[in-house]
Amino acid sequence: MGIEHHAAQLSSGAEQREYRRVRVQFGGKLFVAAEATTMDCTVVDLSAGGAGVLCADAPPLSTFVVLYIDGLGRYEAVSTRYVDGVLGLRFLCRDAKRKRLIDKLNSYVSNGVTDVTRLRAHERVPAVTALHFTRPNGDMVKCEVLDISLKGMSLKTNGRPPIGEFIQVGRSYGRVVRHHDQGVGVEFIVADSVQVFS
Repeated sequence: MGIEHHAAQLSSGAEQREYRRVRVQFGGKLFVAAEATTMDCTVVDLSAGGAGVLCADAPPLSTFVVLYIDGLGRYEAVSTRYVDGVLGLRFLCRDAKRKRLIDKLNSYVSNGVTDVTRLRAHERVPAVTALHFTRPNGDMVKCEVLDISLKGMSLKTNGRPPIGEFIQVGRSYGRVVRHHDQGVGVEFIVADSVQVFS
């Protein structure tokens, strides 16, 4: 299956809707094959289908590039849009590599949101099929990550713990700071400051 097939497949609206983008803040490098140049960039959103990056000198649209994401590996892509300073990329990769990226993103959230650099491309990353958070009473509530940063995350969930409650997400701890239409906003805290889970 060639790159042309993948590019056509990725161009469909259904394909784009299949992969939910997560707001992130990863360092990386962007290699522009046609110009044989490499530049530093910041990945600001990511999904199994593509990424949004900030870089100093964005290449033209429809340019073939290779994106290196710190801790997450190397992805061939094509530039598709440039809006408000963010260059949009569509990944050109097989389903198996997309699955590994989804697993890495889930593992990133589950195993410590501030330590993504542990996830190197050559390491085996365990699959995480579902994410949940744990309340102080032991209840486990299913959730999805809508966006994430070093300070906190927004979770899509049917559960609505009260504001101020401490929860555990994987190996990370947080405090519920707001409710929104899809779930809750969580501020990360240092594990040692949480006595309720000890």
